[in-house]
Amino acid sequence: MNISFKNIRLFFLISAFFIAIIFAYEVYFLVTNSNRDASNFPNQDSEPQENTSGLFSGYVGADSDYQKMKAKCGIMVDFDRDNDLDLFYGYIKSYYFENENGYFSEMTDFYDIDDSGSTGLVAGDMDNNGFPDILKWRYTPSTSTSLEDTYDTQFDNAPHLILMNKGNHEFIKKEYLPSHLIPFIHSQGFLDADLDGDLDIVIIEDKFFNQFHLFINEGFDGLGRPILSNAFVQSRLDTSSSRALSIVDYDNDGDQDVYIPRKFGINWLLENQTLQRVGNEIIYNENPSPYFIEVAIEKGIDDFSASESGSTGYGAAWGDFDNDNNFDLYLSNWGDNILFKNNPDQAFTDMTPSIDLSSDSLSNGSGWGDFNNDGYLDVWAANIKKQDDVYLNSPDGNWSSEYSPFFQSATQDIVPADYDNDGWLDVFAPGLQMIGGPNGPKYTSLLYKNISPDSLFTGNHWLKLDLEGAMVGILNDGWSNFSNRSAIGARVIVHLPDKNISREIIAGKGHGSMDPLQLHFGLGQWSFIDSITVTWPSKDISYNRPKKIVYQGPIESDYRYTIYEKILTPFQTPKADSNQDGIVNILDVTATINYFFDDLFFNEIQIWAADMNSDESINVIDIVFLVNFILSH
Repeated sequence: MNISFKNIRLFFLISAFFIAIIFAYEVYFLVTNSNRDASNFPNQDSEPQENTSGLFSGYVGADSDYQKMKAKCGIMVDFDRDNDLDLFYGYIKSYYFENENGYFSEMTDFYDIDDSGSTGLVAGDMDNNGFPDILKWRYTPSTSTSLEDTYDTQFDNAPHLILMNKGNHEFIKKEYLPSHLIPFIHSQGFLDADLDGDLDIVIIEDKFFNQFHLFINEGFDGLGRPILSNAFVQSRLDTSSSRALSIVDYDNDGDQDVYIPRKFGINWLLENQTLQRVGNEIIYNENPSPYFIEVAIEKGIDDFSASESGSTGYGAAWGDFDNDNNFDLYLSNWGDNILFKNNPDQAFTDMTPSIDLSSDSLSNGSGWGDFNNDGYLDVWAANIKKQDDVYLNSPDGNWSSEYSPFFQSATQDIVPADYDNDGWLDVFAPGLQMIGGPNGPKYTSLLYKNISPDSLFTGNHWLKLDLEGAMVGILNDGWSNFSNRSAIGARVIVHLPDKNISREIIAGKGHGSMDPLQLHFGLGQWSFIDSITVTWPSKDISYNRPKKIVYQGPIESDYRYTIYEKILTPFQTPKADSNQDGIVNILDVTATINYFFDDLFFNEIQIWAADMNSDESINVIDIVFLVNFILSH
């Protein structure tokens, strides 16, 4: 019998190598025809581009393919689980760029990914299979510049799409809402509104009376399409319009709330009622009615006084700039931008009189990120009138804008993301072309490389965290056993000797984009972390409270760690590295096969790494996924 098992294992290994030979040409094609070749970059002769990467920094001129560089929105997420952040952006068309060690290759057609236009994108694992899906809302040019409830009727039958990520670069296009139900979507986001372990969808409709919708995830039908139920609607009472949404747990109760910048009315802060504080306790409400309560005026964050006709908000982003574990709000306006401080009582203070981050340049979106790794969040304003504004925070509370970029673009939003894995946040800025004006033509989308580690020795350290929820399971009374697989809604606090730094996984912010699902922390001079606290978007059923786990240190800095909900320690092992040697190769295939035949012991981290399709079992499918993973990289 032992001989039989050895023969079977030998068969697996020979088959793996045979598959490698078959696909060798495909791998060669991917490498040699990638955008690493400088000849494939847009024309850069007109202006120097020293502080941007070459891929998206081409000057818009007669010889440049600026149409392909146009973007209304963008996301950077590790879609193929290879530890690099990939890029998907869109406007009139959508483009998918695979990242390999900091170099991007456009693979839209090669992987047969839907390239229809889009004006907004978010990502999250809706079916909990371990691979983030893409929610996109279609490119729909309006026929009206007024507040009339009209839009271009040629898009009546155009579907609202979700691209279901099945792994191995397979994205299956599915319609998730009938087009007639919400004809004109202006913004969307993922969150687990009812904390049942799967992702729900919130939607902003720009011009119609019912402008905010919550759709609860009820599973999938026989064709693989999401089953959604409309559980909550917020309607306008005037001629105002809603422009965007930004999600966060602003009141620290364990469920995520939604802020909505609006035009010609008050901004909305919709407070989630799934969890509520009663004294010192947090009470779970099964099927709350309503799901949300509007509290913007009560909390002082309505921004109605921005103009005579009300708010001029176009985007918003949440971040804890003062490290007090209360998430503050940067509001992007077509006027003065505003920084609202979230106080311990969850009422807000306008910081504009003491901290001038106004920008005043027609800001569409914005993004928070610790760009110099000093332990304090900075903010980047996406402007369409002039160059973007970058405001660097500091321990003494002073802000500096001297490092703002000199490139001009009709920048739509900001995506802070470490695309080259050096521990320093870079920025993808989706943008549209602007022609004319006193300064001539302007740039479109730009990918900014953070050159701080090359140009300035700071001694600052960093930490990157990937969180992964466990398999979804539902227990009594609607309580979730585990979090959604993307861990959207998780609150993370990194404890240092002199401060605590908070981040939250958010799938919806700014002006139709989102930050990566990966969390980045600047640590300043600290090379070790005391501990990490994660409040998971699931429930500790025994105590009727949010699930909070403390991961004890010391934890070394300058590394990327994965925190899996069912493993009580952060670990560095990447997906596919089943033998934990730091390299993904054929030896991992051998180890996985031996484990499959009960001939090798795996610890819980190795089991996670070998479980390529994240179904909490290791079988032939995982071996096939692993072989394909090695061949494609």
